[in-house]
Amino acid sequence: MTKATVATHSVPNTRQTVIDTEHGPFQVMVSWPLDWHADGTPKDAAEDVAAVPVIFVLDGNAYFLSATDIARRQQYEAKRKSIIVAIGYPDAETETVYVPARRSFDLTPPAKKGLPQWPVKDADGREVTDGDGHPVYMKLGGAATFHATLVDVIIPLLSRELLPSLPAWDRLATRVLSGHSFGGLFTLYALFTSPGLFDVYMAASPSIWFNDASIVAEQEAAFLGQPPPAAADGRQKPVLYLNSGTGEELDVLPKPDDTDATFKERQDFLAEKHMCTNTRAMAARLQKTEHFADVWLQEFAYEDHMSAAVVALQRGMNKLHREWWVGK
Repeated sequence: MTKATVATHSVPNTRQTVIDTEHGPFQVMVSWPLDWHADGTPKDAAEDVAAVPVIFVLDGNAYFLSATDIARRQQYEAKRKSIIVAIGYPDAETETVYVPARRSFDLTPPAKKGLPQWPVKDADGREVTDGDGHPVYMKLGGAATFHATLVDVIIPLLSRELLPSLPAWDRLATRVLSGHSFGGLFTLYALFTSPGLFDVYMAASPSIWFNDASIVAEQEAAFLGQPPPAAADGRQKPVLYLNSGTGEELDVLPKPDDTDATFKERQDFLAEKHMCTNTRAMAARLQKTEHFADVWLQEFAYEDHMSAAVVALQRGMNKLHREWWVGK
């Protein structure tokens, strides 16, 4: 009889840490090429670590393994390597891949016009109230705070502790920020407010609709109101990848348990978000400016809001390795 040994599975060449901040803990997960040592150093001492793209992925609990798998398959095919840095929340390890209350604050932009009031709901969909019976609203508009944490805490920690073989941030050849949905919205916020922090911005199904598209009226308008960013330290202007799935607005498909009523309700809900329309319009505006090295727009036929996320990672990383890789 064959005897099987059962053990907990772990992913090689990965590590993680939890960072405590005054705004709550963040879980940071890192992966590096399989042909490097387990300590994160190349086996070939002559390999230029600074030339390997570093891809920051938001909603890391949902997309760390997907991004790592894509990077490793593409290394096999395209002979290009990547380092993945995913930012998530430790709560998601025990509950779900998302922590809505945290990400809704961290990933949504502040606005001079004010912010919407979204009631907090319990697991049964009932609105939560405080001790006096008043509704409790979600905290929104914390993108500036999260951006500061990213710059002041997470990025320095990367080369100091998580992957010491990496050189300083400004010496890395290709720095990428990737986010989906609210993560895509934050990616746009980071682009418009600090265009030189990353070299490539991949905004997948960005929630441009949030707060009546305040990202367009405020952050985008302020960005375009400034002269095009000058290349610094030999870097090119930023690259922007915008995308969405047609199933998010144009080709909505029924789910297996949909009734006619629930399908119509979902169609109406998605129509109000204008995911494809907003993304097309933003791409058209930005492509006419001198602010970018490239603005690339894609739509994925029949992919819905969740399935489009991984397609976007695959397409974006593929394009990165073939065209946008500064270190080539």
